[in-house]
Amino acid sequence: MRGFIEELRYRNVLRVAAAYVVLGWLIAQVADLVASVFKLPDWFMQMLIVLLLLGLPVALVLAWAYELTPEGVKKAWEVPADAPKDPRAGRVLNIVTIVTLVIVIGWLAWDKLHRSAPAPLSTDKSIAVLPFDDFSPAGDQAWFADGLTEEILNSLARTTDLQVASRTSSFAYRDSSEDIPAIAGALGVEHILEGSVRRAGKRLRVTAQLIRAADDKHLWSETFDGRSDDSIQIQEEIAFEIANALQTAMDPEELARMVSAGTRSVEAWETYLRGLALDAQVSDQNDLDRVYDVIAVFEEASSMDPSFADAQLQLAEKWEKQLDPTSLHYVPSGPPRSEKRLRYEKAINAAIKHARSDMTRLEAEMRAAAFDVRLADQVALAERMVELEPGRRIGWAWLAYLYQIIGEFEKARDAGFEGWAREATIDVRDGAIIENVHRASPQDAVTLVDEALQSPSPTANVIYQSHRALLAVGQIERAAGLIDMYRERANDEEGVLIMRLRQACAEDRVAEADALYEALDPGSNVQWLYLKTLGFDDRARELLRPLDTPENLVTLSGYLSYRFFEPRDYPLLWRVLTAQDINRPPATTLAYRCQR
Repeated sequence: MRGFIEELRYRNVLRVAAAYVVLGWLIAQVADLVASVFKLPDWFMQMLIVLLLLGLPVALVLAWAYELTPEGVKKAWEVPADAPKDPRAGRVLNIVTIVTLVIVIGWLAWDKLHRSAPAPLSTDKSIAVLPFDDFSPAGDQAWFADGLTEEILNSLARTTDLQVASRTSSFAYRDSSEDIPAIAGALGVEHILEGSVRRAGKRLRVTAQLIRAADDKHLWSETFDGRSDDSIQIQEEIAFEIANALQTAMDPEELARMVSAGTRSVEAWETYLRGLALDAQVSDQNDLDRVYDVIAVFEEASSMDPSFADAQLQLAEKWEKQLDPTSLHYVPSGPPRSEKRLRYEKAINAAIKHARSDMTRLEAEMRAAAFDVRLADQVALAERMVELEPGRRIGWAWLAYLYQIIGEFEKARDAGFEGWAREATIDVRDGAIIENVHRASPQDAVTLVDEALQSPSPTANVIYQSHRALLAVGQIERAAGLIDMYRERANDEEGVLIMRLRQACAEDRVAEADALYEALDPGSNVQWLYLKTLGFDDRARELLRPLDTPENLVTLSGYLSYRFFEPRDYPLLWRVLTAQDINRPPATTLAYRCQR
């Protein structure tokens, strides 16, 4: 009797197995492509794979049990051992296997060519990341798609010589019908990254494609299939491939570190993404009632992985705003101030300890110094940031702010222009730079305003800061046209109110300005600003007097950003400044205040 292996070969069982596996793999690939194109439910592929797996033992049993003979198909045990073998069976199976293998090899070669990132054809390193679409069957993964988009955007922004459009500008084109070249032109970038997310149960598919706006050509595209546990790896790979395709100056090891998610805990990372998406939604809708919901999500992410520096820094920023009644995101409710302070310190210390780079550590240390009113330390840290990465905006923006805080106005103006030059486009330039240059040198700020307002879609903050910059130099009529523009762009009635009050004072409509003040919420955190604009200096001064205490000093120091704030009126604050050799010049008079 022949051996078992020889018997398998003789009965073509091995040939059947090889042909079935190769053909089954090809069927699965074609079916997966069809499912993706027609957006078939996930159970379609699951059922097909189960059927293919169940079919293999059936095919093997049939190959063992039946023989193809010159007289036709017969049961194997009915065929004599010395009966001649019909050569057709082997030839048919060989042809099927070879043809299928050729198709599979061709498929794999095409897929590899399609998936590999080609050499970039543009040296312009500017990009906008459009919000990824949610193609999940239940349509319930928008938070994941938005969070993934924002984290890819943040990862790209960490690279040293890659200019990335802001989230505010990119997300304005969600569901836009405009074509890619038009969007890129409006944002002032050369490349667009778009993609989609499809998630059901544990299965995850992310597609991404990099498009060169000049000729609407796809420079790189990829489809990532995996389980939910692969989500961190997918995000990192997308950011790495895009940064690499745009030829950043960083070596591969440094680039991989900069685009890393910062945690290996998928649960913590996805909770962090949920926090980013919720925070953006709350900010866009100005829904202060949900601020503590955002904090709760970032606290959850931080507790899952205490060494997750990005989550800790987000948490610290949120608590910092709840310790500052002048913040636009301040909510009077919540835990006692002492508990807020403890939670802030815990988060900021963790962010510093576990920072992923020298730059991110400096950013965290900067926030800690600001909270302790260590202005001299802040200046030193910002100067260090500029030394470390002179091509990035963040260090220059900090210097523009800090120099004008301590009265170094020429330095503030120069740093502001340096930061402005390092923004990717006019559209994404931060209104904070206009704000700080305006306070340091009003006439110079108009140059930035002229440039920013030429954009097809300036951000709400750019419009807001441009309004008072124009009022400061007497361009009152031009400033008036920005109020309705701001109302259209921002869900901020209080912001519109202060703009109207400033405009009324600048146009000498004092009675109308007074009426607007009466409509203000008595507990508003911008009441001091209203009083100064209305010309009630004494009332404004007394309003802040209770803040000149150790526990409230950080709040009082926030008013140093206004050049018409006089720190000498507050003994403790002035002692803190002079102890750091800061001799800020006397306060100026607000140019567009009401004349009484």
